[in-house]
Amino acid sequence: MSIYRRGRIWWIELSTERGRTRRSAGTSDKKAAWEYHEKVKGEIWRQERLGEKAPVTWGEAVAKWLKAKPRGLPDRYRISAFHVPLSQSLPLTQQTVEGMLTGYGASSWNRSLALVVAIHNMAGVNPPPIKRRPMPMGRTRWLTREEWLLFQTVLQDESPLLAVAAEFTLATGLRENNVLELEWGQIDLRRRVAWLHGDQMKAKKPLGVPLNDAACAILEARRGIDKRWVFGNPDYPLTKASNRAWYAAVKKAKLKGFRWHDLRHTWASWAVMSGVRLEELQRLGGWATAQMVQRYAHLSTEHLAEAAARIRPISLRYNAPRKASSPTLAPTKGR
Repeated sequence: MSIYRRGRIWWIELSTERGRTRRSAGTSDKKAAWEYHEKVKGEIWRQERLGEKAPVTWGEAVAKWLKAKPRGLPDRYRISAFHVPLSQSLPLTQQTVEGMLTGYGASSWNRSLALVVAIHNMAGVNPPPIKRRPMPMGRTRWLTREEWLLFQTVLQDESPLLAVAAEFTLATGLRENNVLELEWGQIDLRRRVAWLHGDQMKAKKPLGVPLNDAACAILEARRGIDKRWVFGNPDYPLTKASNRAWYAAVKKAKLKGFRWHDLRHTWASWAVMSGVRLEELQRLGGWATAQMVQRYAHLSTEHLAEAAARIRPISLRYNAPRKASSPTLAPTKGR
């Protein structure tokens, strides 16, 4: 049979001069599977009769994309989660991509779609015409001092290495991959500075990171543990912060939905409440535009309580003009 089903997904099978070829149609729709069957059949005929080049497969495109330059673990995890057969030819259909992104929020949808588009572009194939989703204005989650002290305690019990990495994030505001992939060659404790390369930054621009007392103390304590990685560990390398220990600590501290990136929000929030100006915060955190730090301008008014206490409200009666007093009449003398 030319098409058949494995579970819910249809597959195609074609006989060629080189033998039989089997491919996943990547869809549970039989009609769409037949259309894909006819498309592949036409491609194979043109290759055999007209000498056209064979289409690029997903596996070949991903391998080329990974080889072009170093890629972070989040992108590698995301590609693995797509579950696209390596033999699948490009371009992926719109239905295939939308199907594998089903259930994703706007942020995850856009990041994953950008990854799919980048892999297609690297292979020289036009990506499927899928629109990005608008990003809703969400709330910025950050920790109070009391919440952090509790969370630090439970995280220390679950993973001391994860706890110290989290503490370093609160001292520097660095993103997850910048902390976990930080090397000793990027640290100068004498000058109290660290630096990140352009390919490590979201804005693709290198960043110098001044190290405060808390950050320097953490680095001094980490010396000699791993020759290359600041937060390396010979027994169990820390490759992803959102692991079993993290979720266990979040549950124990009753911080439902708290993410590692919220530590960066916490750092920025604390900075603003300590009097750091927004333009300074932008430079410290490596944000590309000033608009990206506006979310921290009004997170809390607790640090303004002292100033607010100095304000003396004036009621209307104090502002009202005083009435002129009636003149006193001198007594009249009798005639």
